[in-house]
Amino acid sequence: MAAYSPEKMEWSGKGGARERFFCMTAEPGACFEEELQSLMDRYCDLGGGEEDEFLLRFHVSDPVRQEEELRRVVGERNSYVSVVGQPPANGARVAVEAWHIGGILEKRRKTEQGGTVVTVRMPRYQLFLAGRRMASAADSRGQMQEEFRWLDRVAALHGGTVPDLVHRTWIYCRDIDNNYRGLVEGRNERFARYGLTPESHFIASTGIEGCTETTARLLHMDSLGIVGLKPGQIRYMEAPEYLSPTHLYRVAFERGTRIVYGDRSHYFISGTASIDAEGNIVHSGDVARQTVRTLENIRALMERNGGSLSDLKQAVVYLRDGADRDLVSRALMDSPLAGVPHLLLKAPVCRPGWLVEIDGIAVNGAGEDAFDPL
Repeated sequence: MAAYSPEKMEWSGKGGARERFFCMTAEPGACFEEELQSLMDRYCDLGGGEEDEFLLRFHVSDPVRQEEELRRVVGERNSYVSVVGQPPANGARVAVEAWHIGGILEKRRKTEQGGTVVTVRMPRYQLFLAGRRMASAADSRGQMQEEFRWLDRVAALHGGTVPDLVHRTWIYCRDIDNNYRGLVEGRNERFARYGLTPESHFIASTGIEGCTETTARLLHMDSLGIVGLKPGQIRYMEAPEYLSPTHLYRVAFERGTRIVYGDRSHYFISGTASIDAEGNIVHSGDVARQTVRTLENIRALMERNGGSLSDLKQAVVYLRDGADRDLVSRALMDSPLAGVPHLLLKAPVCRPGWLVEIDGIAVNGAGEDAFDPL
């Protein structure tokens, strides 16, 4: 059996600043509606679902059948709700992750040409989460370009451009072994159009197996944007002696992005695997050692950017083979992630040799007085 990990973690800062993170997995064995209702009851008991709820992302076993029921049980919410076909590795039908931000002055949820945008207004910044709910192109390359063209409109509505405002994406790819190359090509082409290069930097991202309720849809992207940042607040996270820049193997995303405010830093860790400084897979075939190396890579990214692995407030662990759950869980329990809310999901990584991938969000008090607090 997998070991216990907390389901909720809170960060508190000066002046009453607060953020809360949840990662919760249903107990297996019931029908979807019962598992979901029980999970939502636990979430509410822990303080979830209040006005400071920003992100609510569900990972389900069969979105084609479950999407409608999920929307009915969860109800209308003024937060960003994402549904991804990525079954929990414990055999349950549903898991959830949530991000709450204290101090929100106003929250707006609106439909924008086939997608959803949720914007929260803070005293000095605006944060938005955005995602499209449709696709018309026939292949993953075309659908990736459609996602970014739609995001261009969202950024324009917030007074900027994708390169200026968007700092984190989560891209879910149906049948990743066949469709990931198209995802990469479509994203590379859009980034070239934006003028993004390894020197000017890309966007932190996870590209992982996942699907929606629409079977013809090969890609779905959730995007986080921030309005009001000044030069110097965005720091690109690197640890080149541990893991290579992504452009060495012809993909375009940042290993992680740190956003520095006056009162805190946010760290958005991209999907990270067991990779070395030359871009090679480390510990081929050994999922436990790959987990350890993946955590070493994340630790290196954090420590070179004013943080530590223990600053993680939530993480998602993606497994190529759900049967590896107990091996991976034991490795996690011997690391700082034992005390961090996290999910274990069955979701193959972009390269078949990678058996595990981890992404996450970290928060700490490493702010800088030159910038406004969040």
